[in-house]
Amino acid sequence: MIRRLPVLAILLASLAFVLLHAPERPRRAVVLGAIGHGPTLVLVHGLGSCAEHWMPVARDLARDHRVVFVELPGHGVADMPGALTLDVAARGLDRAIAEEYQEPVVLVGHSVGGLVAMAEALREPRRVRALVLVETALRPQLSPGERDGLLASLDRDYRGTLRASYAAFGRDSAQGAALYSGAAALDSTAMKRWIRLAVTADLSGRAAALRVPLLVVLSDRSWPDGEPWQACADTLGYAGAHDVTPVRVPGVGHFVMLDRPALLAGMIRRFANQTSPPVMALR
Repeated sequence: MIRRLPVLAILLASLAFVLLHAPERPRRAVVLGAIGHGPTLVLVHGLGSCAEHWMPVARDLARDHRVVFVELPGHGVADMPGALTLDVAARGLDRAIAEEYQEPVVLVGHSVGGLVAMAEALREPRRVRALVLVETALRPQLSPGERDGLLASLDRDYRGTLRASYAAFGRDSAQGAALYSGAAALDSTAMKRWIRLAVTADLSGRAAALRVPLLVVLSDRSWPDGEPWQACADTLGYAGAHDVTPVRVPGVGHFVMLDRPALLAGMIRRFANQTSPPVMALR
């Protein structure tokens, strides 16, 4: 027995070395569940958000679709990867979809979740038959100086900076406070990493490579009334995209799914079913 101990120690040390130096598998997004029956729609929430924010839209869509809720890494029960990049997040989403569903899905992403959905549609178009992006900018909307100021502010006063950001996202002060409360409950380290990704990720140069139909849903904060779509597309990074249907929804905040759930569900349903396209601007 004593003579076997060195051999056992060598084996354990070798195993530890392999585990420490093995490439990290992407932590997959978590499929929380699904409701309804029919063609599959996958809903991806945004930064500091949760699948529950999609529930008003999902209940409507579940009348004739299978609606799947996905949780991004670092939110709820989904583990955070060791290194967070857009590609890592997209690969995690891809694993979640591939393990659960065989047919191509309609992928719907909100805000930063839309960036992850876009990255997935670019890297694995065979899994995605159509893409819906809600309040998603494909390129950073802050200048380098504004970005650095925001990141420095998060280090100095994390909660104060987070509160101000989510207050701006809300339709009104009450909704902004509720959104902040949910975001503040998440791990601050994970949130800071997601925020850094959100203000640096840029998919605008790859928009022309998208090969699936794209529906872009924007508030009138993101697409001001009277501004031509091409000008808005240039600002948000959609200028090179083909087969894109843009829609402006007035009178809402950043969380369109909370403010106009029936309207958004109807647009997603029509787009997914390819029966009639949404109108260019709703008033």
